[in-house]
Amino acid sequence: MAELADAYGSGPYGATRGGSSPLVSNFLDDCTRLRCNHQRQLIKMCIRFYFHVALWCALFAVFLARSIPIVGPAVLENKIGPVDPNHSTDSYLSGLTHVRNGSELFSNLIETLPREKSLIIFVDAKSSPSEFLGMLVAYLTWPHDVRIIKVPEATLERELTAAKSSSVAGMFFCSVKPPASLAGGTHFGSAIVFVPSTGLGSNR
Repeated sequence: MAELADAYGSGPYGATRGGSSPLVSNFLDDCTRLRCNHQRQLIKMCIRFYFHVALWCALFAVFLARSIPIVGPAVLENKIGPVDPNHSTDSYLSGLTHVRNGSELFSNLIETLPREKSLIIFVDAKSSPSEFLGMLVAYLTWPHDVRIIKVPEATLERELTAAKSSSVAGMFFCSVKPPASLAGGTHFGSAIVFVPSTGLGSNR
């Protein structure tokens, strides 16, 4: 019986004698396409990355161009040097009371007061700047015990009488006008008055 020859491409899975399988060819083509797609994605990612870097560099350059004319003169004017521990409090006192070197003036005053006695600070109950000034005075009078009393102008005399005591070294009035009955007040700028215990009259 004569052996039947396979026709071209009619072998198992389409394989031909002496030829390559279509499945292998398709697999190689798929690998090539995947490799090309991967390379294109890498190129896109690189382009996107460099674009972002260039964008941020441009924005930073614009920021420097706008800020240097503003910051430069300020840096030159305020030269770097030893830090003044009273810089912040002096700035606040200068802005609120127009007194210079206020922290040093307060320190000199506090040194003359007996430490075992407390201080009373009166602030205007309706004024935020007055309350802030009272807290600043309380900070500067450390280590004395202090008591901040918020008062409306109408009740100041009553609160003052109730606060008088032999254990009080003096009273501060922050943006509050002291009663005319008090004597011997010391003014710190335009908004702070200190009245020592000797000027408070009779104490309980």
